[in-house]
Amino acid sequence: MRRIVFVEDTYGKEFHRAVMRKLAESRALNPPANIRIDPRPVRKCDNKLRRLVLSAAVSGEATKVLLVIDDEGRPDAVDSDVLRHLRNLPNVDVSIRVVAVSPMHEAWLCIGLGYDRRSCRSDPVGVLRSEKYEKRHLGQWAERMSVDRLMSERDFGEYLDALRWLARDP
Repeated sequence: MRRIVFVEDTYGKEFHRAVMRKLAESRALNPPANIRIDPRPVRKCDNKLRRLVLSAAVSGEATKVLLVIDDEGRPDAVDSDVLRHLRNLPNVDVSIRVVAVSPMHEAWLCIGLGYDRRSCRSDPVGVLRSEKYEKRHLGQWAERMSVDRLMSERDFGEYLDALRWLARDP
């Protein structure tokens, strides 16, 4: 079984690697060693997404794909934007789940670092900029955040459920 996470952000690979490590340390997740976070960023509404998923899937081998996408204030549109590119995949055994982060990954970082939840949800980058945050810091700063602060967040709960789904054998 292949298990692959695609993220929307260039710096998302390091961010998600740090989050999964923290979830494992807190015993909230027991990820198998073969979960791969693909280094290529994906976009919600992009024909390249279909090619990336097809290239990740190997014919004859079951594959689970988790896509983690920023909703950018449009939570209802994310699933349809993504899944319409992945309909009717030919000759592959692929299961796909999509998780939307509201409004972007920086919200989880902001909340996980202990900032005000409401401010983090409305303008996470603005809050983080007060600490000299730049996009390239996403993965590095994730090492300092607390996943316990995120456990009550709806979208983070969906992410954790999706990671558990990814970790389970079919």
